[in-house]
Order: sequence, then C-alpha cells, then structure tokens
Amino acid sequence: MVWDGIPWFVENTAASEETVRLLAEVAASGGEGIAGPADLQVRALAMPGPAVTVGAGAMVARRRAAGPGRQSYAARNPTLDQVEIAPTGVDGPRSDLVIARIEDPYGGEVWPEPADPLIGPYVWTRVITSVPPGTRSIADIQPGSTAITLARIDLPAKTTAVTAAMITDLRQMAQPRTRTERVYLHSAWPTPDDLGLLPDVWEEFPLGARWELNVPDWATHVNVHTNMTGLLHPNAAEARGSIRVTHGAQTGTGLPFRITSPARVTLLAGHNFTVPPTERGTRATVSVQATTAAGTTGLLQADNGTALSLEVTYSQAPVSA
Repeated sequence: MVWDGIPWFVENTAASEETVRLLAEVAASGGEGIAGPADLQVRALAMPGPAVTVGAGAMVARRRAAGPGRQSYAARNPTLDQVEIAPTGVDGPRSDLVIARIEDPYGGEVWPEPADPLIGPYVWTRVITSVPPGTRSIADIQPGSTAITLARIDLPAKTTAVTAAMITDLRQMAQPRTRTERVYLHSAWPTPDDLGLLPDVWEEFPLGARWELNVPDWATHVNVHTNMTGLLHPNAAEARGSIRVTHGAQTGTGLPFRITSPARVTLLAGHNFTVPPTERGTRATVSVQATTAAGTTGLLQADNGTALSLEVTYSQAPVSA
C-alpha cells in the first residue's frame, strides 16, 4: 500500500501530521503569506526605541523540509509581539529582516525541542540581521527556511531607535481574493452626446457612463479601466482635454487627449484606487468623466458608432487597517 492510510477525516482515527499540513496547503492553494490584509504588520514603538512590534494576525508558510507531498503550516499571533532590534554603531548602516518562522524539530529541520512538546512554541518572530541592502524575502538568503517575510528595517549608522520611516512592509497574502466586473455600452447615443466646451469642468462623458457597484467587504484595492472606441471628431478644429475614471469619492488621474483631424478615435483611462475601510461592503458609484482644455473649439461626440467598455477589478493586498 502506497497511500497514507488515513485520509481526513475518518471517524475514530488519527490522521497523520502530513495529512493535516496538506489541508493548510490546499486551503491556501499552495500560496504562503499573511491570511488577512491587515495581519502581522510590523510597526515602530509608540515611543521609538530599539524594538518593533508585530500585529495580531495569521499566516501560512510552505514547509521547506524534505518530505512526502505538499505541506504547509498555519499559525496565528493573537496579540502584539515585540522583538528587539540591535542598535547600529559608527561602522555604518544595517538592514534587518523581520520574519515569522516555523521551527519544527520533528518536521525535518534542525531546531531545539521546546520544554513542553505539547504546547511548543514552534512559531516565532525572528530578526535576521545584516542582510544585503534591498533584500525583499527570506527566500533570497535562506531558501530552505519555513518562514514568511514581514518587513525590512533599514537602520542608519549610530541608530538606537527604530522609526516608521526605517520600516519597509514586505508582507504578501497567502491567497488574495479578486473579483472583476465588466459592463458595456454600445449604440446608446442615437442623439450624439457632445463633450462640453467649458474648460477644466469635469462631466460624465459619454452621458450614461455611470454605474452603482457593490464593493466587497474584503476589498482593499480596486482597478478601474475604461476603453471608449468610435468617438467622433467631426472636423479639423482641435479637440483637446483629459479623460478619467472615478470610484466613490475618489477621482483618478486625467489622461490627456489631442485630436486635430476628422476621425473616429479610441480613448483609454484607468486608475488604481485604495478602498478605505468605510467603503468596504457598501455601494460605490463608478463613472467615466472628461473635460476640455482651455482654448479648445473642436467637438468630441459619442453617437451610435461609439462603444464603451468598463472593467472594475476588486482585490486584496496588505494594508495597515
């Protein structure tokens, strides 16, 4: 028999540690990192000193030791953890990595056994000192370590207190969520809709390019992208201005356009927005807006030859709250 004889779960049996670790691996789809966007953030002390704190949260770390099958560890930190950061002297600056590491002496790696094997601990916040400047992952310097990277601390020379400006957040999510919505408008303007000639006044363009969308309660970021094809510039009078997208109360960067000859044209706009906690789980207005530049006399029109597509992608990434 080559199978592990006890799958998860058969009554009155004890599944192997490998099978339970397989569950963590499958749950994270083979990914590793923090479980939630705000988990395990490294911060300076309220009164900066020779230490940092790691916030509450949970993580998944791929098992790096040799062994059968695909396995991961899941661990949680229920409260703030504080670790010391050694000061620097006159020798020069130093970079340290802050990591969360599984130290399992029974899993194929060499670690000391805890005093009480029943309660561990087997997971720790560790500081890896004197890493190369710019290091972004524990895998770059210790590829065999069952650990995830939380932050890098770049200490100047002669420094005893860690400030927020010295901390680079390097967290990644084990299984970030995404959701994409796409909407289309075509043949929607039998009566042409003109972009107004009031300079620097933003308006919904084309008319009807506005939608109410449900914002997922897990979303931390959103990308809004629009593609408008077949916009009509009917003559040689210059049409010049900008186009942008919005999400809720936020407006994206205006992308300029300039058209000097009769044509049907394509305009693109997009922006990456952060979703504040107050907007998660609510409804948000998403729109396309445009404006003309001062001195412009040429028209830009949406008519029955115009089509608009909008793509909105909500996603998760590490955040502070």
